[in-house]
Amino acid sequence: MTLQKNAGAVRRFAKLARFGAWLQNLPNKIVPPPFRLIQIGSAFWQSRALYVAARLDIAGALAGGEASIETLAERVAADADALYRLLRMLAAMGVFEEVADRRFKNNKLSSCLRPDHPNSVRAMVLMHNSPAISRPWFEQLEQGVRSGGVPFESVHGQAFYDYKAAICLKPCRRRTAARTSIC
Repeated sequence: MTLQKNAGAVRRFAKLARFGAWLQNLPNKIVPPPFRLIQIGSAFWQSRALYVAARLDIAGALAGGEASIETLAERVAADADALYRLLRMLAAMGVFEEVADRRFKNNKLSSCLRPDHPNSVRAMVLMHNSPAISRPWFEQLEQGVRSGGVPFESVHGQAFYDYKAAICLKPCRRRTAARTSIC
């Protein structure tokens, strides 16, 4: 059975797509414009915090259950106070849960950062926030908009897929976190 031959399935999919678009636009309808702009403006910080959590594999370190910040800092080789600040920010965003003072556990969102989770998005978070992918956005976006150039090409000297093919096809003995997050 193909979708072209099943008009009912196509109509249901179209309805779901419209509902998804409505849901995506919901924050713009219920959050006052100044606050929504502040949310969007701080998204870079939130994205970077999520990236660091993924790099440190905090969700993986919490796979066995809740842990104190000191235990967690030891597991991920981080400073306990700095890690605590990071996790409090992420918990305020709904990623991770502070179950008691200075004790955290995974929740539905953070579980998807575990590399062994069936719906893991860790690799995507690492790729989208890697220096190779994020640099064009914060270094060359304005210039690209002004000149009509492509920011990624300005930073890397080649198109994205050419760049990706070149780094993924290079033989390497040791895969680094940066390389595996792009390939």
